[in-house]
Amino acid sequence: MNKDYYRVLGLAENAEDVVIRAAFRILAHRYHPDKRLEEKEAANRMMVGINEAYNTLSDPLLKAAYDQKRGTYEAKSDFYYVLGVLDNVDVQMLRAAYEALSKKYENLPSHNLCEKRLIEINQAYQILTDSAQRKAYDIRQRSLYDFQSRQGHRLCLWKVYLVYNLVFYFIMTVIYVLV
Repeated sequence: MNKDYYRVLGLAENAEDVVIRAAFRILAHRYHPDKRLEEKEAANRMMVGINEAYNTLSDPLLKAAYDQKRGTYEAKSDFYYVLGVLDNVDVQMLRAAYEALSKKYENLPSHNLCEKRLIEINQAYQILTDSAQRKAYDIRQRSLYDFQSRQGHRLCLWKVYLVYNLVFYFIMTVIYVLV
């Protein structure tokens, strides 16, 4: 299976139906051939891919079969996962995912799980739409991923921080002993 329908729509593998629909609407509006008269052929190809991805992911049976062929995905606990989008999406896609999920969970009967989910969705949206907070969050997540992957040959922030602390405490100990 060559086509990654989730990537075509800019979604994470856990994207809910309302997020899939919102992403499709944004991309269909953005790449519609009537709006891109100078690039009509490219827009047609793009729309074919978008429609194919949406038709597969919006149908529960086709989506289940597609997911089964792709294999399972690893559950992550980050803000992109909460909103069901990839980490390279723009603010418009984040807003669409947030609005779709908020509307879905606000209309459900009040349960403790729905309230917790709404809090997660709001927190994720607040962090990811503020560019400074999003950059800091991405750096933190990347360093956490590097730490968890246990790849010793890669330099990452937590290693720099660890070395800095070790050197600092070593120097402080030497100074304390000498004085």
